[in-house]
Amino acid sequence: MRDLRNSAVGIDDIAVAVPKLFVSTLGEFARERGIEAEKLSRGIGVKKMAVPDAHQDAATLAATSTLELMEKNDLRPQEVGRIYIGTESGVDEAKAIGTYVVGMLEQVYGPGSFSECSTVEFKSACIGATHALENVACWLKMGEDEDGSSGRRRGIVGIVVATDVARYEMKTPGEYTQGAGSVALLVDKDPRILALDPVMGVYTRDVNDFFRPIGMRCAVVNGKYSNHCYLTAMEGAFSSFQRRALSRGMIRLAEGECVTDHLQHIIFHIPYPRMAEYAAASLFRLEWRGLPRWREVEEEIGPEPEASDFSDEKVRLSTEYNRRFSRSAQFLEAYEKKVKPSTMASSIVGNIYTGSIYLGLASLLEEGRLTYGTRLGLGSYGSGCSASFFSGLVGEGVGSLPKGRLLKQLDDRVEIGLEDYQLLHDGKRRESVVPPSGEFALMDIDKDGYRRYEFVS
Repeated sequence: MRDLRNSAVGIDDIAVAVPKLFVSTLGEFARERGIEAEKLSRGIGVKKMAVPDAHQDAATLAATSTLELMEKNDLRPQEVGRIYIGTESGVDEAKAIGTYVVGMLEQVYGPGSFSECSTVEFKSACIGATHALENVACWLKMGEDEDGSSGRRRGIVGIVVATDVARYEMKTPGEYTQGAGSVALLVDKDPRILALDPVMGVYTRDVNDFFRPIGMRCAVVNGKYSNHCYLTAMEGAFSSFQRRALSRGMIRLAEGECVTDHLQHIIFHIPYPRMAEYAAASLFRLEWRGLPRWREVEEEIGPEPEASDFSDEKVRLSTEYNRRFSRSAQFLEAYEKKVKPSTMASSIVGNIYTGSIYLGLASLLEEGRLTYGTRLGLGSYGSGCSASFFSGLVGEGVGSLPKGRLLKQLDDRVEIGLEDYQLLHDGKRRESVVPPSGEFALMDIDKDGYRRYEFVS
């Protein structure tokens, strides 16, 4: 057995699956809902929402992204030791969604071909896939036996899948942040995309910002409070990461520097693109206080009020000063360079819950923005709530990866009108708008509630 405890482990490749349908938030939708289109495109940052067709759910999207990941990396089932799935859109209260996914994959690779692959479903709101990634990385670090007969540069690998359908009640504020999609991550040693650093900052509290009681089709969200919880948790997780990274000497600061200066890109959980801007403002403001650049900020927008000026310290995140800070030259330069590029896909897909942060990573990869040897920061959040902030180094093989299909998928989608959208949203349309082709499809739900899937070529 090879000792992997000192080997780099992380994300080796990515595959994304999004529904073939979308609804524009800027035309009929905005008019019908009585919302100014500019509020959605600029204020929220969502221009299009991915809509699952009648034959799609979180399981079919997961199987489709996993199949693409395996095919483009020439992976065989016996080389996959783990398929861990993060989702808050589970299709059964007991049966793990991964068993449905394995069943679909075995329609392609043969019965029993994944019998030695373990699968677990992680539920922790939007942070579930990050917990799955951490667990698979730790499993690989344990030193799984390699398949020396395979002839591949790899032995046994793991796959993490983030898959979700974000659905809210119609005519509520959450409706225009919906979306759907799946992101599959190939987790391996000596990864080509991102070698995970050994430091993770975490934060956890018990709050009621967002939840979906058993039996409910749509989530309950306390919007403004959820934003507040997100920012508070992200600050807490980042502060935890900051302390650990500095104490271990993983990041060394020169005079006038801060930790975020050492992160080429920062990818946040993106329930809607504007939220990434709020998160960036929160972290940059936290880090820049006391640095020379903060004096420049205050010269531009005025001094920051003391905490005692607020009835509650945490409320400062939503004050006029924070809005002024997000328009300052220093902030805009850092945000445009480090954060905004990762929000491209989310603006035309919508919220995909567990996958939104990794959709951001896929966006950077497809646009050729990842540079070997640079460090990325990732801020993950799950309502309820928990957050983590972690980092990794971009791998040397990032430029040699097989080309992904994300941009082509987004370009090839079909726009639907409000009537079809509403029927699909409520589960009242039985026939697919676009018949399935080259993908997995939900064919039937029997009288006991068991789901039947097929691969449609």
